[in-house]
Amino acid sequence: MQLKTYQQKALEQLARWVAALKEASKDREEARELYGNKNKPVPEAMQNYPAAAWDSLKAQGALPATPKGGEQVIPAYINRTAACGAPIPHVCMKVPTGGGKTLLGVAALERLQTARGFVLWIVPSRAIYAQTITAFRTREHPYRAMLEQIAGGRIKLLEKDQRFTQQDVTDYLCVMLLMLPSANRQKAKEFLKIFRDSGGYESFFPAADDQQANKALAEQHADLERHEAGDLIKQSLFNTLKLPRPTVILDEAHKAYGRNDQNNQEFVQSVNRLNPRFVLELSATPKIDISNILVNIGGTELKSEAMIKLPIKIYSRTNSDWQNTLAATKEKLNELQGAAIKLQQRANRYIRPIALVRVQRTGREQRGSGLVHAEDARAYLIQNLAVPARHIRVQSSEQKELAGEDLLDALSEVRWIITKDALKEGWDCAFAYILALLDNTKAETALTQLVGRVMRQPQARAVEEKTDTGDLLNRCYVYCYNEDVGDVVKWVRAGLEREGLTGLGHSDVGAKESGVSLQKIKRRKRYKKLDIFLPQVLHKDKAKWRLLDYERDILGALDWDALDAGAVEALGDGEALEELRATVDIQGEEKISEAEIETGEALTLDYFVRRLRNDVPNPWQAARMAARFIKRHKEEDAARLLQNRRALADALQRRVSEEIDNQAERLFRDKIKNDEIRFRLETDKRLNYAIEKTLEVAVADNEARLYRQGRPLQRSLFKPVYESGLNGLEKDCALYLDKSNAIHWWHKIAARQEYGIQGWRRHRVYPDFIACKKDDGKLLILETKGLHLKGNEDTEYKEKLLQTLEEVYQHALHRGEMKIGEPPAAYRILLENGWDEKVDRIIAED
Repeated sequence: MQLKTYQQKALEQLARWVAALKEASKDREEARELYGNKNKPVPEAMQNYPAAAWDSLKAQGALPATPKGGEQVIPAYINRTAACGAPIPHVCMKVPTGGGKTLLGVAALERLQTARGFVLWIVPSRAIYAQTITAFRTREHPYRAMLEQIAGGRIKLLEKDQRFTQQDVTDYLCVMLLMLPSANRQKAKEFLKIFRDSGGYESFFPAADDQQANKALAEQHADLERHEAGDLIKQSLFNTLKLPRPTVILDEAHKAYGRNDQNNQEFVQSVNRLNPRFVLELSATPKIDISNILVNIGGTELKSEAMIKLPIKIYSRTNSDWQNTLAATKEKLNELQGAAIKLQQRANRYIRPIALVRVQRTGREQRGSGLVHAEDARAYLIQNLAVPARHIRVQSSEQKELAGEDLLDALSEVRWIITKDALKEGWDCAFAYILALLDNTKAETALTQLVGRVMRQPQARAVEEKTDTGDLLNRCYVYCYNEDVGDVVKWVRAGLEREGLTGLGHSDVGAKESGVSLQKIKRRKRYKKLDIFLPQVLHKDKAKWRLLDYERDILGALDWDALDAGAVEALGDGEALEELRATVDIQGEEKISEAEIETGEALTLDYFVRRLRNDVPNPWQAARMAARFIKRHKEEDAARLLQNRRALADALQRRVSEEIDNQAERLFRDKIKNDEIRFRLETDKRLNYAIEKTLEVAVADNEARLYRQGRPLQRSLFKPVYESGLNGLEKDCALYLDKSNAIHWWHKIAARQEYGIQGWRRHRVYPDFIACKKDDGKLLILETKGLHLKGNEDTEYKEKLLQTLEEVYQHALHRGEMKIGEPPAAYRILLENGWDEKVDRIIAED
């Protein structure tokens, strides 16, 4: 991999520091010999050779200045001492987000002349751990290739549960990845495996019965931990790591340091206790009172090397809603995709722009709380903006839909990623161009955490074309709503500072406020006084009627005791688990004993019950179903059962959901048959849905109006009709209805804001159009669907529900249960292929 200029300079600075260390160490040894002969102690200034090396570079003017108290200063060296008493050389490379910290850390090992020995690579989170270990294991990855070159092919990658020997440390470059919590634990350390006397490291320690050798080792390494009873040294990973005196790389070191000085010092001491021979911090925002900043790379260096997309264009829509923000994001993404296609055609360079969407909720049980949920955003993209479902992924603690997905692969179809917190760190995709914030109440926090995720340049180089294509693809974009644009700019700049991107000018963060005002649109004059009522799904409550309540009238009326998930016919191979030690004992239907495995994971009844929370409101019923489901597999091998726990949990949730849906549909139809559920217009108009005579809509500046062949629409119930409220299929359908002489009027229902139909599932069905025929006043209630949704489970449900309710409506009409003059109605779903022919057939029906 070709290093950037600033990366080469950073490594040259590290090499300069290493040379100064050698010189200072040589002076220390000479001083020891000189003063030792005279029986005098070595002066402290000579003993602390890292500080001497630092002062040497400082005197040469080779150290970067750092802001402190409003001034640029070069701080004095901050000392560290290992548990064995030796001084620890430790320095920090300050590298912004997107600057290649991990690459610099790997390349630094060559400058530190670490071809053999032990390297401890400490990371702050599971996400970064997974990303790093994958890169180190992949032989085609530049990081792994560089490690192979440094070690001459003799590289051994380790995780903390893997054993290694003293001979391995002698013959190989051993690199162990360690999570921050494992290294930074001051309390309850006996519960961590790193401190346990677990065996497997015998080559580093004398035999337990060799008292003389154990005593000698204890005298040589007084800091080694011992058993409480006696002086026998623990054969723990913690003690083993101390003996070879590892080189420690602290990746994303700023995550280890917080505002609490006590915690900061605890982490420093945790690292010092490992007896490192060298500590290198890689940090975007190091602590000046903790870290010795040897290299200070700012945002300007990354900008000059075209490593990041600049400027950042910010769009804040006032008086808007999250749906409008999402629609604007799609419009920009389409524009970027068009530019990317042109780039590939002209320069054979592949880019697939991706939008990151931040929502307020992602958990299954949190939908419907009034806050923007990941599934709300997904549904709006698919149903209202015609985004294919295969282009969307949700990434959260529960839904890891990006798992195993190579986003840079040309075969990947991902263009939308919806998340809340899962991409704050340890995630990197240079194809991410747009950040859409649907959580306007916490925009500042979201911006400071996520702004760096959309700034990396694909292939770490800019689009060089002096065209609109280059202008579009060299920038990144932030969309939010109902925020003061000046505040958003301020927050973005603060976010850049937090990501270490210092020094960028005001021109690098631009903003455009797209004014969105709430406007009232009125009915056309000829429809102004027309009362239009639509039937709603009603439920009988003693002698009266009210709107159907799903929780009360459907879920509450199910026969939960009859629900049974059955069993899985055959288990697959599942995931391979190393060193599995598990027993599964099922006694009765409500108790499952824990089955612990090497990773600390456990198989419990609660593991399965949690998967049912979104479907089964009663936790006791969920526990009963889960226990019965697991009991049916008790003959399976314990290890096999544990290996397949995820597949089993998915099967349980799927089967319970199917059983609930089937029973709910039967219940719904039985209640219709017994006249407990009605769908018809009632004489009590309060039970019907009345279409308003004025509507309030969010309209952006210069919002385009919908025209038919350059002329204003003639039959829309309201005017004007704005293009932003319709996707492509809806626009075609609207124009088709408007030109039909058989149509009296038509209306596009605002998405999820107006008329909705409750069925036997939780979420309402919201039709797209209502149209009225001229000759008989027949109402057409139409739901449009893209062809990619044909056969989709949701589409099939809507088709069944609308067909059922149309039959109920027509039956009531024929039996004379509705008052004279009430119009018939047709409820249909229009698929993208042949929808116009279907509309013609509906219009022609009697």
